[in-house]
Amino acid sequence: MIYSCGPSDSEKIVEGEKYVPELVIRDSIVIDRLTKPTMVDVKPDHSEFLFYDFKTSEFFRISKSGENLKTADLTGDGKNSIQAGYFVGAKYAKDDKILILTLSGIYEYDLGFTLINKVTNSFELITRIVGGSKSFDTFKDYLYTFSVEEKDRSTIYQSEKFSNSYPFITIRDLTTYAIITSDSVPGESLMAKNPGFYTLLDPIVKFRKGELYMVFPNSPEMYVYDLPSLNLKDQWELEPGDTYKLAEPTEPMDPRGFILSMGSGVYKDFTFSNDYLVTIYQNAIPTDELELITPENISSDKSKEIMKKYWAQPNYQIFKGKDKVWEGQWDIKLSMLRDVIFAFSKPGEDPDAFEKDMQTIYLYELK
Repeated sequence: MIYSCGPSDSEKIVEGEKYVPELVIRDSIVIDRLTKPTMVDVKPDHSEFLFYDFKTSEFFRISKSGENLKTADLTGDGKNSIQAGYFVGAKYAKDDKILILTLSGIYEYDLGFTLINKVTNSFELITRIVGGSKSFDTFKDYLYTFSVEEKDRSTIYQSEKFSNSYPFITIRDLTTYAIITSDSVPGESLMAKNPGFYTLLDPIVKFRKGELYMVFPNSPEMYVYDLPSLNLKDQWELEPGDTYKLAEPTEPMDPRGFILSMGSGVYKDFTFSNDYLVTIYQNAIPTDELELITPENISSDKSKEIMKKYWAQPNYQIFKGKDKVWEGQWDIKLSMLRDVIFAFSKPGEDPDAFEKDMQTIYLYELK
């Protein structure tokens, strides 16, 4: 399948006559399902994908050809239950296991969703996201968490310099979950230079060639760490456009804290495709319009219109090495998991325009 979108002819050659790749559909997966599920992980070899359907409360595994390999509702009272109505993260792990994290523990399953083991949590993720948190990920023999140890919770959450007060970045043994090494946010990041409480603190991470790549939502730099030592090997500026504004810390209990965070730019994701780095970031809402949104009217049509105006179309960047070769917009909202770029539509299509009895997931690459 060939379908592409890219910069206009006038944009294809940038400073230094660098080649700008196009976004191309490389494959698609068709799922026999009425409701649109959420992809929560992909096996590193791309042989299968893990989904969750929030409407039916079902986990299911899909092969790259679209075959449903196994479906299970793990939220009930059965012997394989996660003993909760929701989960924080779910990831493939070595030895054909699936790890599902809830607030109470890590549940270890085989590929048939049979519970093998449950380990009570000794840590708490620093995240606002459930059902797919970026603070919980696996790589070979390691478990990555952006977290605070349970024994330290009571003191850390009261710190006025919360963002720079603790070694949140943690590499653990994937078998025992014991800490191998941990580190604080990098010293050149916004959260270290201007410490405090940030609504979006947990970074986006990707594993590549034995290294950990990291971007914080409110700090526009790439950080590269060695594994498992977490020695900082490299860093560079991502240089987003003028619609990206730096965040300011807020008071933890400020009812307008989340609204104030909308006045800053947010990196949403990144990944690598054919040796290109592609990032996604969201615009900041200008102050004059942000002031129209209050805790009381945040769900109103007017507030939703303001958010849609600035958030409906994300910004994309393409890098070759550390060099930015293009920045702009594509008429599509892409998602990224590990090194997979995907969407439930082609460019220019509205994925929710009408109900479907089959769900098609398009897999993209830069080429």
